[in-house]
Amino acid sequence: MKLNFKGIFLGMFALVLVLGIMPNNATAEEPQYGGTLRMITLNPTIPPMSWDNKDWNWKHAHDTGLYLEHLMVGNLQKGPRGTNEYSFQADAWWPAEFRTGELAESWKIEKKRLRVVFKLRKGVYWQEKPGVMKAREFVADDVVYSMQRIVTSPKAIKGYIDSVDRWEAIDKHTVALYLKEWDENWWYHFGMSYYAAILPKEMAEVGATKWQNMGGTGPYMLANYETGSAITSSKNPNYWGRETIDGKSYKLPFTDTIKELLIRDEASRISALRTGQVDMMLGIHHRFKKSLEQTCPQLQWKKMLVTSPATLALRMDTKPFDDIRVRRALNLAVNKQEIVDKYWEGNAELIGYPYPEIWKGYYTPLKDMPPEVKELFSYAPEKAKKLLAEAGYPNGFTFTTMVVSSSPVQMELTQLVKAYLAKVGVTMEISPLEYPQWLSAMTSKTHTPGLMLASGWTNPQAGIRKNFKTKETWNPYMFSDAYLDKEHDRLKSDVNMSDDERREGWKKLNVYVMAKAPAIWLPGQHTYIAWWPWVKNYYGEIAVGCMRPGPILSRIWIDQAQKKKMGF
Repeated sequence: MKLNFKGIFLGMFALVLVLGIMPNNATAEEPQYGGTLRMITLNPTIPPMSWDNKDWNWKHAHDTGLYLEHLMVGNLQKGPRGTNEYSFQADAWWPAEFRTGELAESWKIEKKRLRVVFKLRKGVYWQEKPGVMKAREFVADDVVYSMQRIVTSPKAIKGYIDSVDRWEAIDKHTVALYLKEWDENWWYHFGMSYYAAILPKEMAEVGATKWQNMGGTGPYMLANYETGSAITSSKNPNYWGRETIDGKSYKLPFTDTIKELLIRDEASRISALRTGQVDMMLGIHHRFKKSLEQTCPQLQWKKMLVTSPATLALRMDTKPFDDIRVRRALNLAVNKQEIVDKYWEGNAELIGYPYPEIWKGYYTPLKDMPPEVKELFSYAPEKAKKLLAEAGYPNGFTFTTMVVSSSPVQMELTQLVKAYLAKVGVTMEISPLEYPQWLSAMTSKTHTPGLMLASGWTNPQAGIRKNFKTKETWNPYMFSDAYLDKEHDRLKSDVNMSDDERREGWKKLNVYVMAKAPAIWLPGQHTYIAWWPWVKNYYGEIAVGCMRPGPILSRIWIDQAQKKKMGF
């Protein structure tokens, strides 16, 4: 029998494309310079809320990450393009072995002296921005100024800054962070966080809230912002960074332009991908995947667990949610397995939050949870009615839930939960809001007793702090628990604690929170990333800083000939 080796090879290659499996050390192709990368990111319905990190806007690193850089960044060479040790699909969690320097070349941790010393990269220059600043060298004073500016902001989140003593420039290219007490999460707060981009004094002085004044040290320059429509960035020809591919070093970035489209309507986003108006799209709902595969079989795919799954927060400082029996009853009233099977069509995990399954060593599978947590994921409407009666609500009650109107998933899940609760006599009224109004109500603690929340995992320490520590900004549950507060502070600041002990401590604290039922826990869904074959040097990564895809995008190039050959 004569084997058709060509047919076998092509069949295997097609399977690779369908499954979204990409080889490591990925390409023998020569990188191409030029062209435009058009894309839809994970937050296409939420425009930039502020260009200034002094405003402590959680999207800052996402929106500015192509031109403003950080001290640290995720090491992409340890991801699917390299050693494949890490997926880089978390929003804000990179274990120590997967972090590397960006504006910092290296750093030294000195726990006994309560400081971290950063050696800065030499030969880095601020972009020239007419009317704002001339090109000049990036130095230690820039870090001190930028960090001092954010930690003294009236909007600063206390849990981020309370351990900071000061920043100090030791010499032109050395800067130190001094702490009042040890903070195990120093790298997250100041190395690569949502708010820790380094910006120059000149930019702040002329007005860092205006996009027209934006400049930085990064691979691109902010060229234009069409309000609520698109962000366009153009190549920085003087960028310091390089990428090694197949052992050869190349100057970054590859494309001349990156255009991020902000499209509120989900069907319009899918149409833009289907017709090649965008080269890649992150965050595709599973319901669109099958039709896209049929109409666009050339698309390449990667599956990921959503980093900000929805959960319905219940205000524990408000009746009737101050009673754990009521909170448990509402969890028992919602058939979560049915949501996984029918709404998500199997594309979800029962536990998606607060800790996800991709956090190896911190995540506790449902089968290993204590009985009081396991029960919260069961469907027991009769027991729910009994608990409500015991709590003094035999005929149920009515409450209002705020939800972000521009999120189809949140709106649909809220309707599903409403229908389940109605079966046990509880009426949930829905209050749809635009995201800015929703955010304002949540952060000012004027929100309704219920709040449909999509909050990122961040990392083990931050996930506990920001969501459940007393009086934290992102604590819509109004969770206030003396044991949790004390245990959090111990795990965060004990210099002598071993890594294993600290990991077990966070793991137990997560289970403790879940048992308190501060929310109707909802499944965490899988979503999809798709890109056309002409998008090169991309392997499904989403972030190397807090919600920051910029360094990933700067390494992508467009095969113009292949795009044209495919008719686009």
